[in-house]
Amino acid sequence: MSRLGDTIRAARLKAGMTPKALGKKCGMAESFINEVESGRKIVSDDQAQRILKVLGVKNPVSTELEVAQEAPVELRPRPRPYVLPVQPKPTKEEVQETQAATDAWLDALGGVVKRVPIVGPDGVVIDHRLLPIISGKIEGGHPDKVVYFRQEDDSMRGFRIYAGDLLLTVPSPTPVDDAIMLLQIDGVRLVRKIKKQDGGRLLLQSYNYEYEGKVVDLKTVLILGRCVRLEKSL
Repeated sequence: MSRLGDTIRAARLKAGMTPKALGKKCGMAESFINEVESGRKIVSDDQAQRILKVLGVKNPVSTELEVAQEAPVELRPRPRPYVLPVQPKPTKEEVQETQAATDAWLDALGGVVKRVPIVGPDGVVIDHRLLPIISGKIEGGHPDKVVYFRQEDDSMRGFRIYAGDLLLTVPSPTPVDDAIMLLQIDGVRLVRKIKKQDGGRLLLQSYNYEYEGKVVDLKTVLILGRCVRLEKSL
């Protein structure tokens, strides 16, 4: 039996009622009343209160243990906001140690990779980029003479070269017909598409919003290299 079943049975016997009579007054079957009293039936709180009310029980026993309920679910505490830790600024000594470790690593891989400089129109090194050395060459050029040129404007946009793009350049002291080449004119480095002309002249081609071709004497131009790879700027 159960606490609720015991209470209903005791109150029914005290009232001189049969399970059938009690069920009739409560609108329930006799078998239902028998199962509740024996503890084989779990009833809702509403059903329990209805039976007890018919029996005249003024202080009904709590039925919370007799009613099917889900186990209480503990609420998880609200997570605290995560704050990224502030990294202290490295000291001069730490920077030097990191640079020394990087240099040592590059020295160890000297025959495998190369720090290729990135230069602008004035020839000043802006940055470096690591490239693999294959059979002692980088894209067919000597590793110590290969450079990246950073395009500073859109003068070559018609050839899909935009400001900020990087052009990997290998040494080439002489002009290559129909090639994109890195030149130096009046101390300024620039990229143009080359077309050889008669009489030792060159047609320098650019294309911003309109095509532009300029014929110059080869003697006035310093050929620095041939652009073999384009890396787009995101």
